[in-house]
Amino acid sequence: MQLAYNENPNVAFAGLLYDTGFKDIVSRLAATRQLEQVVVTTAANSEIFTVTIDGTAYAYTSDASGTKPEITAGLKILIDAGSANVEVTDDLTDTLLIESLDHDTGFTITVTSPATGVLTLTQLVAQEQAIAFGAVVVDDERVAVDSLTGKVEGCRLPRLATDFSGRKVLGVAIGDTSKVTRTSAPAGGYSAGEALGVLRKGRIWMAVEDVAAVAMGGLVYVRHIATGTESLGAIRAADDGADTEAMDAQQCQFTGHKNTALGLAVVEWNLP
Repeated sequence: MQLAYNENPNVAFAGLLYDTGFKDIVSRLAATRQLEQVVVTTAANSEIFTVTIDGTAYAYTSDASGTKPEITAGLKILIDAGSANVEVTDDLTDTLLIESLDHDTGFTITVTSPATGVLTLTQLVAQEQAIAFGAVVVDDERVAVDSLTGKVEGCRLPRLATDFSGRKVLGVAIGDTSKVTRTSAPAGGYSAGEALGVLRKGRIWMAVEDVAAVAMGGLVYVRHIATGTESLGAIRAADDGADTEAMDAQQCQFTGHKNTALGLAVVEWNLP
């Protein structure tokens, strides 16, 4: 006698697979690490610009004709030579991205501007920020060493426009149906180090910020800059300027099926 059936729960929620048709699913580990953005918004001559990480101050004195690229390059050299467990990326213009090298531990950071120059600090990703069910995830650049397999492939939330080039988009975090009851949807998501399934091909329910605007065949815009109640990896039916990126229509689009009351819509994925 058959005791189990390949059916979806009767409660729709973000990350729930829409049907039992063909799917391509890969397994990954959540690898969300703290990411901070330091910007030299105003350069100054012969002034001290300071970034303090875990209590250690990295103070760079600009030259007599200080420029933004010079100041960011100088700060990167100092931080790279120090003991901070971080990776620093310089865009060679005015911005440093400072990311934790540890999956488990973040870092404290502050910036100090001189009298006539300005440094700004913005947190892009919190340490161990949860990956919500139904969020878009991208390939993690680093490989974590594992005693059994030699490496573990990770995924993270998108946080830069460049995350949408070079086939870095992995797909959608599938919801954990073990957390669903007959009358409620799951809460939370996947913490750093947790295994999750990622849908690359197939149809799935996703939370949509502007679900009323969803139309069949419409473009899907993915959020990589979030403020306030917004979430990284969330999707929209309309562009939100520099904070979102449009997915290729051949790889991802709205089917037109939606539940406006729940803020959900079905999205079809066909990643290469």
